[in-house]
Amino acid sequence: MGDLPADVLAAYLDHLRMQGRSEMTLRGRRGALGRLARQLPGPVLEATAADLLAWRQAMTVGPVSVRSYVSHVQQFYAWAVRSGLLSSSPAAGIPVPRIGRRLPRPIGTEDLFTAVAGAPDRIRLWLVLAAWCGLRAKEIALLRRECLLLTSAPPVLLVATGATKGWHERTIPLARFTLDEIAAAQLPVSGWCFARSDGRPGPNRPAHVSALVNAYLRDRGIPATLHMLRHWFGTEAYAVYRDLRAVQELMGHASVQSTQGYADWNRAAAAATVEALPVPPRLRVVGER
Repeated sequence: MGDLPADVLAAYLDHLRMQGRSEMTLRGRRGALGRLARQLPGPVLEATAADLLAWRQAMTVGPVSVRSYVSHVQQFYAWAVRSGLLSSSPAAGIPVPRIGRRLPRPIGTEDLFTAVAGAPDRIRLWLVLAAWCGLRAKEIALLRRECLLLTSAPPVLLVATGATKGWHERTIPLARFTLDEIAAAQLPVSGWCFARSDGRPGPNRPAHVSALVNAYLRDRGIPATLHMLRHWFGTEAYAVYRDLRAVQELMGHASVQSTQGYADWNRAAAAATVEALPVPPRLRVVGER
């Protein structure tokens, strides 16, 4: 088992803080490097390209997770090179799988309505924020009461720096249905909207929010996850005006290509398009003389 000197890890995390990375990002990097250290045969800073290739080959997670883990490790070693701790990065050539374009996977509308109708109070509002505001688990977990701008015209929800996945804040107009759900939830007047159930300070972890919602959906026999409600938001929002740029802004994507993975195309229109293609007067059935 390898190790990573505490002072090196502290210096790396300080570097990330100076870049403006969130504490949640820092926890993710710390965890990734801890797992790497446990899986290497020697110290992290003495790892060879062969050591890291063996680490990569031992992975059993999906392609998206592989790319994430490798990215964490490559960024650490790149920093180590810039800091003069290494002359070159042993992680530079780690192969990663290609990720093809993925189709949207929205929850079914009937399933969504069923889930909302039967949900306990806190989970109900989480479902509403995911489906009618398009929030990620992180954005729900880190939502502060001050970011619900209910007296603005129109009322909006601010996804603030630190709660976002990237760097850009965004506002999401709040529909009357969502406003009614927020009012019914009796949120605190300030601070985190959703207190931890264990009484400890600070916000819930995004993984905890996802796990609770996913368990609830599974127990109801609904084949969906929390993130599929965000897919539903993107799909339904796109269906209103077919404005992909507007949906991109609502969802907080850096590129419209990312939005295409959430905003499902109109399948009825696609079927009608195929049906409208010209055909010969009569197609001969196979085997017909």
